[in-house]
Amino acid sequence: MVDVNSRQDAVLLLSSVNLPGGIQRRKSESDELQMRSFFQEGDMVFAEVQSAFSDGALSLHTRSLEYGKLKNGSLVKVRPNLIVRSRNHLLHLPCGVDVVLGVNGYIWVMKHVSKERLEETSELMYSNKNENISLSDRENISRICNSIVLLDRLFVKINDTSILYAYDCGLNYQPRELITYEVASLIAEQVKSKLQSH
Repeated sequence: MVDVNSRQDAVLLLSSVNLPGGIQRRKSESDELQMRSFFQEGDMVFAEVQSAFSDGALSLHTRSLEYGKLKNGSLVKVRPNLIVRSRNHLLHLPCGVDVVLGVNGYIWVMKHVSKERLEETSELMYSNKNENISLSDRENISRICNSIVLLDRLFVKINDTSILYAYDCGLNYQPRELITYEVASLIAEQVKSKLQSH
């Protein structure tokens, strides 16, 4: 069972999981017994809705290398109605940060990982260890998280454009200042103005 911030939980079946090595194969009984080594309670997962059941429950899948266990980042919870739907909810920002925009209001902000690196380290996909994150990466992650928080607090729609505008407008401030009311209000107004002229 997976909490997807909805009325009902979702299910993530073993047959819907990309196993280490990226090999698509029939799942065996030993895979079932090892499921806990892939996912445990409390893990954050980037998955796609595969189907909806008649009772409203959802079936998820992680059958692509871009999906899977989330690490090396921070969770931001926002109002789901502020998330702008798009074809791609995995954003690669120019500041070296990746953002997973969940339409359920859960947003994961993490250190950028290239597609090549994902393929090279696919066996580490289910590891519980975070990589070392440099001070500059931590600051950028913090800035993006706080930019998203200020957009949510001041009811600004959240997508790649509004996040980047808030990030750029906040570069003259310390990351912790971005969520103070005065600074957040100022930045939100600048973002709204840029979005209207865009």
